[in-house]
Amino acid sequence: MGEAKDTAGIALFFMAGTAVGEWLVSGPVPPEHRHILASASMMLLASAAIAAGLTKTAGPRRTVSVLSLFALAGLLCRVSVSIHGGISVFQGSLPAEALASMSGKFKALIDSVPYRDSDSAAIIKALISGDRSDVAPHIRDAFRDSGASHILALSGMHLGIIYAILLKMFSVFGNTPAARKARSLSIIAISAWYTAVTGAASSLVRALLFITLSETARLAGRETRPMNIFFVALTIQLALSPGNITSAGFQLSYLAMAGIYILYPKMKSWFPGPDSGTMRVQGPNQEQAPVPSGRRGPMKRLWDAAALTIACQAFTAPAAWLHFGTFPEYFIITNLLAVPLSNFIMITSVGVIALSALGICPSFLIDLDCFCIGLLKDILVTISELP
Repeated sequence: MGEAKDTAGIALFFMAGTAVGEWLVSGPVPPEHRHILASASMMLLASAAIAAGLTKTAGPRRTVSVLSLFALAGLLCRVSVSIHGGISVFQGSLPAEALASMSGKFKALIDSVPYRDSDSAAIIKALISGDRSDVAPHIRDAFRDSGASHILALSGMHLGIIYAILLKMFSVFGNTPAARKARSLSIIAISAWYTAVTGAASSLVRALLFITLSETARLAGRETRPMNIFFVALTIQLALSPGNITSAGFQLSYLAMAGIYILYPKMKSWFPGPDSGTMRVQGPNQEQAPVPSGRRGPMKRLWDAAALTIACQAFTAPAAWLHFGTFPEYFIITNLLAVPLSNFIMITSVGVIALSALGICPSFLIDLDCFCIGLLKDILVTISELP
């Protein structure tokens, strides 16, 4: 518990410092004076570091010194990026050209699948690659008005589905130490490749960091604590790209995960079910998990899905209102119907694309994919037209 609090404090103060830096460089401080601000930040950072080093005993003074250190580090990081333009390792380089080429081939592979109507092909291309250029305006409006924009735009949810597919695929190699190591490294590599070729949106980078930190912890035999991973990923992503602090995708992605980690477990327990049984220790990391007393009934499954939707919406609604000025009135209906269906579509589409690339995709699988896409479209159009 103490470790989790320390990690949360460091991340939140670093984020606060980054936010202050963003406010300063985007408003009061003109570009020609930002070197002065950077120098002042460096001096304050050095002072905080000295104060933390001189405070030998644990206590409030040392805690304030250490947290101030990370707040000032976030401030300096944001100001430095505003002066030097940030890290652009791949810009104009061979890796950037290679990624652009792979991205083009990836989209061309999706386009090569013989879907029977253009709307289906466009939606699949948006779901898998993030390219929404071919999606008709009325379909984009239906996704937006029904509260399902997060489905059409690439987000952490999409990489999470791919992560689940990869876990299933690599499970056939067994659970030996060598197999676990190969599985974790392969999953991290494939997830990183997918994030890169689809544009590395901030929400995808967040999901990639979560996957990388989780798999690295498993490789090291460490216990994976969700909130620790949350705050470590937050700090790393802001350190690498502090400008993300104002990104709607970044804010909504982390707020949604905060709702899942903080509110969702409490809401699940409101409905009595088999997963509220006694605890036992299991797994290679010696994690505690509930012992189910039986299969979950349909009402429990329905409540869990609704609780997940409400938890995410409760945390993301303020940011969504500030950025877009809208609030989806029928978000529970939309997510209960559209999210499971879109998850199934993504899983099916990955299979269709892979088998089509090998030239062995049966036509009934493509027809099933098209039917599900049409059903998803009809559901969202209907919800968007509700008064």
